[in-house]
Amino acid sequence: MEIKDIIIFVVIVFIAAIVGSMIFSPGVEAEHTTLSILNTGDIAENGTVYVKLAGDTNGSLSDKKVNVELKNDKGEVVYADSVKTHSTGVGIIKLENMSAGKYNVNITFDGDENYSASSISQEITISGDVTNESVENSTLIEQTLEEDSASQTGSSSSTSHTTYTYSSSSRSSSSSSSSSSSGGSEYYDNYYDSDGGRVLKEYDSNGKVIDPDSL
Repeated sequence: MEIKDIIIFVVIVFIAAIVGSMIFSPGVEAEHTTLSILNTGDIAENGTVYVKLAGDTNGSLSDKKVNVELKNDKGEVVYADSVKTHSTGVGIIKLENMSAGKYNVNITFDGDENYSASSISQEITISGDVTNESVENSTLIEQTLEEDSASQTGSSSSTSHTTYTYSSSSRSSSSSSSSSSSGGSEYYDNYYDSDGGRVLKEYDSNGKVIDPDSL
């Protein structure tokens, strides 16, 4: 065999090896993901559902779109929307103008080149009698609401809202109305309105801060 033929043969074998490795070698597998609903009890009217998207190695997947659909007990779609997850991996789903009752919520993440698709379906109850909404990891929820509030622009000096207090295991809510006062530059600690904004302190006629739980 001439040298020219040997060179051609070697080149062909080399190219075949490269093509074969490209065909038969597995690609990078997308990381498995999990969706979880952080609410642990009934939800108040005009309340909020919190959903977390996590990967097997990355516990908080941020800036990912999750799709939300609610069906009533007749199987009719009464709510459909999508939200983006925050840096905490949590998406905030605000259920406004929803009647009390039982609903089936279906939440999906379509996946992308790095993360696999995932979904979760769960029955939830919206109740006008709820005064305490329980959530898993209230610290994580508080961080998410603070981040969401910082991303919002514009606010009213007087607004009706739902305020929230946080404990290690649950969130309490009560309807109130606040307006700017002489202490307008000060805020209650760990109290937020339904849009995630911090709540201004209110004062009595003697200039003392009013206990927010009494509002």
